[in-house]
This record gives sequence, C-alpha cells and structure tokens, in this order.
Amino acid sequence: MSLAAEPLVEERPFSDATQDIRYIRLDSLDRHSASSLHKYCQSNLRSNELATRLANLSNVQSLLTALPLMFADIVGLTCCFMTGMLLVALAIPSGNALLANPEFFALLSLIILPIGRLAGLYPGLGQGSVMEFRQLAKALIAAHMVFAGIGWFAFAEHRFAFLLVCGFVFSISLPSTMTLRFICRHLAKRFSCWGVPTLILAEPGRGYELFRRMKKEVEQGYRPVGLLLEPEDYWIASQSGVTSDVPIYDIRAVDEVAASKKITWVIVSPCAKREVAPVLDHSLAPIPNKILLSSNALDLSIWDHMFCVGSTTGVRFGGGHPGTPKLIAKRLLDIGLTSLALIGSFPFLVVLCIWIKLGSKGPIFYSQKRVGLGGKEFRAWKFRTMQPNADKVLDDYLATHPEAKEEWDKTHKLGDDPRVTKVGKLLRATSIDELPQLWNVLRGEMSLVGPRPIIDSPTYDACYIRDYPDEYRAYTSVRPGLTGLWQVRCRNSGVYELRIYWDMYYIRNWCIWLDMYLIMRTVKTVLMREGS
Repeated sequence: MSLAAEPLVEERPFSDATQDIRYIRLDSLDRHSASSLHKYCQSNLRSNELATRLANLSNVQSLLTALPLMFADIVGLTCCFMTGMLLVALAIPSGNALLANPEFFALLSLIILPIGRLAGLYPGLGQGSVMEFRQLAKALIAAHMVFAGIGWFAFAEHRFAFLLVCGFVFSISLPSTMTLRFICRHLAKRFSCWGVPTLILAEPGRGYELFRRMKKEVEQGYRPVGLLLEPEDYWIASQSGVTSDVPIYDIRAVDEVAASKKITWVIVSPCAKREVAPVLDHSLAPIPNKILLSSNALDLSIWDHMFCVGSTTGVRFGGGHPGTPKLIAKRLLDIGLTSLALIGSFPFLVVLCIWIKLGSKGPIFYSQKRVGLGGKEFRAWKFRTMQPNADKVLDDYLATHPEAKEEWDKTHKLGDDPRVTKVGKLLRATSIDELPQLWNVLRGEMSLVGPRPIIDSPTYDACYIRDYPDEYRAYTSVRPGLTGLWQVRCRNSGVYELRIYWDMYYIRNWCIWLDMYLIMRTVKTVLMREGS
C-alpha cells in the first residue's frame, strides 16, 4: 500500500488547516520527529528586524569578549619566545643570530589565533577551567609543531639554536598563557563591554539560584541581566518583593527587554513551564543564542557531547569506568611527577624532619589507617602536626566547647584546633604536612589526584560509609588522592557533604586533563593559602 493511501493517525499533532503536506506525511512515518520539526520551524518564524539586529550584536559582543584572551595568548607566547632567545644566546654562540629577528618571533606567535579559534578558545564563552586548559594545551601543541616546521627552513644554519628555543617555549607556554588568561579575564570583567548580557528562563526558585551563581562567575563571559518568568510567577514575585536583588521580567515582554538590554543569550532550564520545549518557545526566537541546561534529575558532565541518533540529536554522556590505557597513563603520571618531586625536595624534607623533631616531643611522621581502592585499608603517612595525645585533647575540648562541637559535626575540622603544635600550624596552612603521602603514591596506595582518603572511624568519616553507600562504592572504585576537587574548591570551608559531592563529581568527570589541571590548580591554592 502506498504512503498516500494509508489512513491518517487520529490524534494529529498539527491542527493548522494550512499545514504543509510534508509534515503530514512525515507524521505518518514518525510522529515525534514531525512534531519536533514543526515546533522548531514555528519558533523560528519570527525572523524580524530585531532578530537580525541581535544576531549582528552577538557577533560584536563575541569579538569584544575574545579580544582579551587573544591578547593574553599572543603576549604570552611572544614573551616566552623572547625569553627563550635570550637564554639560548647566553648558552651557545649560534643563538645570537636569533636575536637579530625579534619581529619574526612576534609574528610567529600570531599562529595561535587561528589554531585557538579552531580549538574553541575564542570567544571562550561558558568554557570551564578544565575544558579551557585542555583546549589550550592542544592548541599550543599544534602551534609548536607549526613553529618547528617554519623555523626548520627559516633558520637552516641555526636549526639547533632554534629548536632549543622551541623546546623552552613548549615547556613554559602552557602555564604562562593560562596565568595571563586568568589575569585578563579578571581585569576584563570589570568593564561592561566585556561578556554577553544574558537572560534566564526558569521557575523562580531555580532561576534565582542560577542568577546568583552566574553573578559570582562572570569570568565565564555571561553577564546575567535578569530572570524571565511566566505571567503568574511574575505577578506573584513582583507582589511579594522578595527578589529585589534579581531583576525579573514577564516573558511576554521579552522583545522589549532584549532590545533595551541588548540581550543576545538566554539560559533555559528544562523545568520552565512551557507548552513546547522551553528552548524552542516562540517568545525566545529573536534571541540568537540559547543554552538548554540539564535537568534537576541529572547534571551533564563536562565531557558530554552531542551526537546524531537517526534524525534527532542526543547527548553522549562522558565518564564511566576508564579503560586500561587511561589507567596506565594516570599511573605513569603519578610515578613520574612523584619521583621528580621527591628527588627535588629531598634536602628540604631533611630540614623539615629536623625542625619537627626539635619543635615538640614525639615521632617525626604520623600514620593513620585510611580506606583505599577496593575498600582495602592502608596507612597514609604525614608529618606529625599534633600532640602525641591528640585524640584525648580533642575529646576534652569538644566536651567543653559546644560551638566547636557544632563546627566539628558540620565539617570534621576545627578552625582553631587545640591538638595542633606551633610547627604543625605552619605545615598545615601550607599543606606541607601531606608531602610524605608521596610515598603512598609511589606504592600505588594513592594517586596524586583523586578523592581525599577517608577514615573508617565514628569521629571522622563513618557517616560517609554508613549514610552514603552508593557514593562510598564509587569512592572505593578509584585510588584516593593527595589532592583533588574538594581541596581546591572549598578545602577547610563548607559543610562535610560538599566533600562527598566533589568526590562524585571527580569520579563522574575523570580525565587525564582534569588531573593535570588540578595539579596546577593545587599549586595556586597552596601558594595563596585558599581555605587555610
């Protein structure tokens, strides 16, 4: 039987008498695809003068947002090249020939711009720190391959000197450009012309949370302007007056708001109450850029990607259990960096041992049973920072200080811990007390990056094991880490549940790039004593 002779489905999603025949035919084959396509077309019918103006404005805003990052990359690479040339010229005579061509190296640095654009570094809107780190590393690797190829022919008589310069630049360009990007972002966000004005479409509770979170993270490039609400929600919110710090707008006036506030982006929460998919709502058609967030039931991973599934599109979820090659790469990273750290810091560790021994009575090192991979216990080593009778001192202190007891119950830490010695306070503030755990990393009991090792004790982490059995099983599927997301995100601040949250976030999003980023981020956390 031909397609035209087949009976129509009784409950048709399109009631418009002027409906194009192709939608009706598609509906008879695939009702869902037909309905989705029709709604998408409906939402884009409002291609008017405002939509064109906002689309043009979006291009200008993206360029202004990208300029500071482009400047940081060019300046970072140029400075690395100049420094490398000076060092090579001092080291070998043939390096002086390179100093005669500084403009060549400045022009060479411009190669990062097209490569960075292909890597998604510009304008860099909504790009998380880890994703930016990975993409910048890939772009720099590609740029250095181009540098080496050009220099091989441009400096045929001084190839060895040029390759030395390239090797030096390769070794320092990533931390240098990341640092400059961080500085430029924080300077640029002070100017209203940087970033993109953004509206949020969501239910009130979710919308207020998103607005305040985005206000604290303007360096991502989004400048939240206000919250779009349904007419009934808008009326209730405007009457109650509880949202004075969050501007609210009726979704029926989105055209006027977008025109007056120069809105080119909208963040859409799937919990928004709309008849069609909220991101396809016809009211939002003039706004050129839309982002559909994950639902309340499931947060998407930073490594998730969009993939075609037949005629529709879905999200490929990242994470899961990593394969053997990735686990081998992680272990090699642990062994390599740990060996270098132990060899380089050996004289410093000897001085620390003497200082601890002279500072108070007791052993230099302290070990404690921790739960590791597969739920097996191991002894984690630290420099001793507490008095020998630390447990008794803590029990007595908590019994006589109810405010300290409350703090301990929330965070399992004390801001002013009576057990800690004078030397121990400095060691803890700088996290030097945990350096002996490098030995645990070499033995394979820990990793450089991972969830912080827990203690199966009623005083410490028994609630982790007892109250969060699923999370605990996930924790025992990986090696605990010397550093991790919890340490760089909140360290000694925040409630204890944040630790479990960041543990699960790390396991869900693990990648070798995340480990490398967190190692670099830990250095900043320690040097700036964040959360100490």
